[in-house]
Amino acid sequence: MSVIVENASISIKKILFATDFSATSHKAALYAKALALHFSSTVEIAHVFNPGKYLSSSEGIANLPENRRVCEEYLQDLCADFRLSEIAVRTALPEGYRPFAGLLKLARDEEVNLIVAGTGSKSAKERLVLGSTAEQLIRNAECAILTVGPKVTLPVDAPIAFKTIVCAADFSSEATKAAQYALSFAADSSAHLYFCYVRGLKADNSPKRQLLDTAFRSAIKKIVPEYFSDHCHPEFVVEHGNAAKAILELAARIRADLIVLGTRSASFWLTNLDQGVTPNLVAEARCPVLTVS
Repeated sequence: MSVIVENASISIKKILFATDFSATSHKAALYAKALALHFSSTVEIAHVFNPGKYLSSSEGIANLPENRRVCEEYLQDLCADFRLSEIAVRTALPEGYRPFAGLLKLARDEEVNLIVAGTGSKSAKERLVLGSTAEQLIRNAECAILTVGPKVTLPVDAPIAFKTIVCAADFSSEATKAAQYALSFAADSSAHLYFCYVRGLKADNSPKRQLLDTAFRSAIKKIVPEYFSDHCHPEFVVEHGNAAKAILELAARIRADLIVLGTRSASFWLTNLDQGVTPNLVAEARCPVLTVS
């Protein structure tokens, strides 16, 4: 993890809000709106119309135009709601059998800085996993993604400023990019920022373990210039055990309103643990999760 330059300000000029009109997407809409108000961003509200959902029956095929019209009406209702808050907004209704591919293309074509998306979750092998669209967005998007999971609380209907942020640190280049977002958001709102490194070992009080924890804290601290100390009050924390669980427990303990992660598309599910860190965090978090690749 390389040293972060002092000018770590991140510009959020254009937001893509991806919706499937679900209850979780409603939560995500509130975050998209609050972020747009805070950063004076323009917003593109998008839904990918998937005809494959309706091709299993002759009735579904016959009703394709009507179902598309209903989606257009939902988008226009959302658009009107954003405009009531004086946000510059427009809608997009591309068609495709792979919604994530349509969203990624739209994000590239429109050069968006941030994708905001809600996601549901389902039980599989006694754990929560993400929906396929959210997983593919996190894997493949070229910009940052703010994912709103099923357990996230509703934000206030006003410009949002994150006040307590957890940033996962693992010394990778992706983690450095994530740290730049975390520092920018924290400095912007004078937030309390926690850099958290998780060692995949059980905690104990042995002198050797304490010495190693101190060394890791010092190594994390070196990547953050002193310039940021007055703006975001960074703390450097070493946790132990399952990475997803440790970060979630820290976030709950300090009542974090944002978790920031660096992700690698090739190793999205592959860690030194039995379960992928990113999917579990997004599915279980009670605050939004910002992922940066």
